[in-house]
Amino acid sequence: MNWSRVVPGTIVGIASFYLLLILTSPLTPPGEFPLDDFATIPVVADGRIKPLDTVARTSLMIISKQQTYKDEKDRTQPAIRWLLDVLVSQSAGPEGAAWKHKVFRIEHDQLLDLLGLEARPGFFRYSLSEIQPKWKEFLKEVRRVKDVPEKNQDKYDKAVIELRSHIEVYLELEQWISPLVVPVNVEEEKWISYATAKGEAVRAARASVLGDKDLKDLKQEEVQQVLTELHRILAERYPAAEAWDRVLAAYRDNKPEEFRTAVADFRKQQGRMPEGTESKAHFEVYFNSVAPFYQCTRLYLVVFLLACSSWIVYPHILNRAAFWLGGLTLLLHTCALIGRIYLQGRPPVTNLYSSAIFIGWAGVGLGLLLEGIYRNGIGNMVAAVLGGATALIAHHLADNGRDTMEMMEAVLDTNFWLATHVTCVTFGYAATFFAGMLGLLFIVLGLFTRLLNRELFIALGQMIYGVLCFALFLSFVGTVLGGIWADQSWGRFWGWDPKENGALLIVLMNALILHARWAGMVKQRGMAVLALVGNMVTGWSWFGTNQLSVGLHAYGFNKTLADGLAIFWITQIVCIGLGLIPTRHWRSFGQVKAEPPPPTPEAPGSSRKGGNRRVQVTGGPRR
Repeated sequence: MNWSRVVPGTIVGIASFYLLLILTSPLTPPGEFPLDDFATIPVVADGRIKPLDTVARTSLMIISKQQTYKDEKDRTQPAIRWLLDVLVSQSAGPEGAAWKHKVFRIEHDQLLDLLGLEARPGFFRYSLSEIQPKWKEFLKEVRRVKDVPEKNQDKYDKAVIELRSHIEVYLELEQWISPLVVPVNVEEEKWISYATAKGEAVRAARASVLGDKDLKDLKQEEVQQVLTELHRILAERYPAAEAWDRVLAAYRDNKPEEFRTAVADFRKQQGRMPEGTESKAHFEVYFNSVAPFYQCTRLYLVVFLLACSSWIVYPHILNRAAFWLGGLTLLLHTCALIGRIYLQGRPPVTNLYSSAIFIGWAGVGLGLLLEGIYRNGIGNMVAAVLGGATALIAHHLADNGRDTMEMMEAVLDTNFWLATHVTCVTFGYAATFFAGMLGLLFIVLGLFTRLLNRELFIALGQMIYGVLCFALFLSFVGTVLGGIWADQSWGRFWGWDPKENGALLIVLMNALILHARWAGMVKQRGMAVLALVGNMVTGWSWFGTNQLSVGLHAYGFNKTLADGLAIFWITQIVCIGLGLIPTRHWRSFGQVKAEPPPPTPEAPGSSRKGGNRRVQVTGGPRR
């Protein structure tokens, strides 16, 4: 039996079966409340048309750092059910289910003490019902923190502000302020929110029935008269509004069939959508439920474990398995990128989140290409690390709940330049990071193991050199294209903007490494160490320039990104220090054997100057 084919085929088959189960799983399990059609209702929020499912997921992510929640019976529920509970809570009030869901994440001990809450094991999540008893004390702290300058706010102050902002997100949903936007008349290029429509109708009803009297001052029969007039006006002016009320009423009364019918009526009356809206909304809900980049993260971890194991046992079999599984994961990664391009109608790189997943995709593709050439496990290893690491970075970039498909600023929102300059520069980021990962692997293998033999030593040097040439070309072309874009957008080719300087630094760093290698100032080890410096420069250009809050490319300070970049720099500095340890202390150094000097000065390749001797490299490097 040919185990070199059976084992990889079995592993890929299991992974394919797992993906098939994920890809075919319904949003709503059989027998549950029919949420699928409701989840795909298109609305407008954050500058783009999106399904309610995305609104629910991003809102819950802001509040809870998760896209699911646990109900009172400790069952995991989807975000769309939480959104429905929030929408009906306006009439149910504190007795409604939404007030009892433990979704508000509170971790600061002092804030927990203020609210009279006890710390819970694991993630600290609490309900509005638990927060309400200390609401006055909390609002007092909110008013105090407002008077504290941002630079003087401590962690407790920031925790207070964060909880307040999370509660505001909840209240906006509960009061139908955002993002329940209903298209009324596309021909008029007008989108009118249901909340606005209802507010207009309430004012009209009051004016026609009761003048300017407030509802709280009315008797019960007068209130009913106002509400009757309200529904009449809404039905005349906004037919979808009446169907929307029936949707919420059916959900509140737990009537699945009436809910399904009301959702269908609402969709019919919602109005004519821009072409492709319905199909994109359905696909986006499916895309959200599959979470392809999360699945890629899992599979990249398996590839990494297989690549590591291949250096211990069964190198040929496990290395081939890692390569095949890496190819399957890259296929999923590619399909996910194409899916985002379809949903956004734009090239793959439009914001920091998309840049992370694109860099990972490019790094994996480059790694598998090198693995196909060298077949030594290095390509598999680096591909898995880059793919998994960038997927984790993207996950944390989405942790704040912002829509990962949000549109860029108007001056940047140009498809041609997104498809050329931004994509090219991002390819340069990926190649530079890949060279840095190869350099890190070179140092780790040489310093701590005996695996850096002659063959691997030469192969790693060739890989680093080739990838750096590729990175220099892409980063240079991308920077020039960026200058042309800037000239068309802002009337100047170059303005010494921090982001522009960061791109230039990447070009100069890659050129410096290659120049040092061509001039003989460094060899394999020197290239590896300098490639780690390239990691630092690229990390600064990618994230660091945004933290300066200056320039046309600044997207605002983010403490999480700033802290993450600082940690990354520290790790790279430590690794550079390790790479500068004299090679006589490297474990692989024992495999570097000096050949005896040539028998005569006239022998080919001999040289008396400097007392140099030819060295046969079978392991770690001299420089």
